[in-house]
Amino acid sequence: MIETRLQRAWRAAALFLTMVLPAAAIPAARAAEAPDAVEVSAQPLAAPGAPEVRQRGAEILLTLEEAVAIAVERNLGLRVQRFDRQRSRLGIEQAMGLYDLGLTAGLSASDNESPAASNLDGAAVQKQESQNFSVGLTQVVPSGGRAAIDWTNGRFETNSQFSILNPSFSTGLDFTFEQPLLRGFGRGATEYSIEIAKNSDDISRELFLQRVIETVRQVESEYWLLVGFRYALVVAEESLALAEELHANNRTRVEVGTLAPLELVQSEAGIASRREEIIRARASIGDSEDRLRTLLNLPAGELWAKSIVPESEQQVETATFELAASLEAALANRSELTVQRTSIQGLEIDRAFYRQELKPRLDLRATYGFNGVGGDVLVRDQEGNVLAVVDGGWSDALEQVTDTDFPGWSVGVQLSVPLQNRQAKARAAIAEVALDQGQLELESLEQQIATEVRTAVRALDTARQQIESAQVSVRLEEKNLDAERKKYENGLSTSFQILQVQEDLTAARYRLVSAQTGYRRAMVEYRRAVGQLLDDAGIRVVD
Repeated sequence: MIETRLQRAWRAAALFLTMVLPAAAIPAARAAEAPDAVEVSAQPLAAPGAPEVRQRGAEILLTLEEAVAIAVERNLGLRVQRFDRQRSRLGIEQAMGLYDLGLTAGLSASDNESPAASNLDGAAVQKQESQNFSVGLTQVVPSGGRAAIDWTNGRFETNSQFSILNPSFSTGLDFTFEQPLLRGFGRGATEYSIEIAKNSDDISRELFLQRVIETVRQVESEYWLLVGFRYALVVAEESLALAEELHANNRTRVEVGTLAPLELVQSEAGIASRREEIIRARASIGDSEDRLRTLLNLPAGELWAKSIVPESEQQVETATFELAASLEAALANRSELTVQRTSIQGLEIDRAFYRQELKPRLDLRATYGFNGVGGDVLVRDQEGNVLAVVDGGWSDALEQVTDTDFPGWSVGVQLSVPLQNRQAKARAAIAEVALDQGQLELESLEQQIATEVRTAVRALDTARQQIESAQVSVRLEEKNLDAERKKYENGLSTSFQILQVQEDLTAARYRLVSAQTGYRRAMVEYRRAVGQLLDDAGIRVVD
């Protein structure tokens, strides 16, 4: 039937356009000059800038470059990814907190009474009061050690008759250095968390870049799909015009009695089926416009009520690409490979760290300091009675410290050896396995990318041949329609046959639209496969 063949032609074109949507990106038809560079910031934005959308009455005028520029600023997926990017950067700052200078301080007081247990206690009921205050600074050093300075102060008072200084004041200034000599020694062990945070940040940067690439791919894909649907609408309208022209000629010939009225029924059926195709084409355009508005994240309101008119509709210019050069470019440019190589670097950091954890723990601790004591000196007789009091205080103790009268030091090492050490051995083995797995994943990814490049090059060649074939088919079908019209005018053909030939011409035009759209998709899929999509789109990521 006439309707069935026409619908089949439309469905074939629509199916082609729809099936390639998720699989490939669509390149912009480039002007003679490269587009101005569009900078994409990785910083999270509190609110996107107002979209620069050109409008004309009930239409939105949009070039491909404008669509991409709006999307990379406003796309919701990119806005979410920007927050992940900021979190990874803050992760480095968090890890750098390892080297933050630490302040410690303490304050305490006590008051105790206890019965004498010995004549040496100096009182039947011994009373003691004490107050203590200390402050210190600690700092981690790159070798894995810890340096500290502590200043301690105390006041002590008792009723013991044997006490010479009462109340007594003590103060001390100590310098301490602790250094692991085996496990935990060196910058690699100390800055492990920092290196991992930096590695994660590098991966996050590449993931953001991949999100930008995917956004551009989706926008260009939907843009050119909309172009294809609008061309398909033009083809459907031209097909309707041919059917209406035939119906008008039939009516005239029926009125003069040179054609049977049955021919009018056939031409009217052709008009009805073509109007159905126009309805479907307009619905496809509306769906495509909504998807493009979503990608651009246009604000709700009038921009969702206006139709989008693509202005980048230049003629397709086909080209061929060398496979060897394309493979070399892909292996050098693809962000996925950078991510995997960076991940392997992180696994190497893990391996080095957990290998070091297999060592026993041997720690050095060295302390050097100065001490001082001061207070009221009680002069007693042989029976312990106070004869005189020589005034003193905390300043005496501090002066002894500042004059370095009473130095002291200590040095020691401590060894700790886990006899089985199963946890460290398991973690080191896991790190080795993970690194081997990462290397194989890199090889697998390289093979996958090589396959993508081969497929993209082959798709370009196939699409180019489809365009050439479709162009020849359209020319032949146009000549066939002219010949059939002449036969019809001479009474050698029927309305049914004319409609059949018109359908063949419409189907050929659909195939040409699909081939041109497919070539644009294949071109951008090729540029994505070789890692050149952002450069070709004039986009630079600013991090």
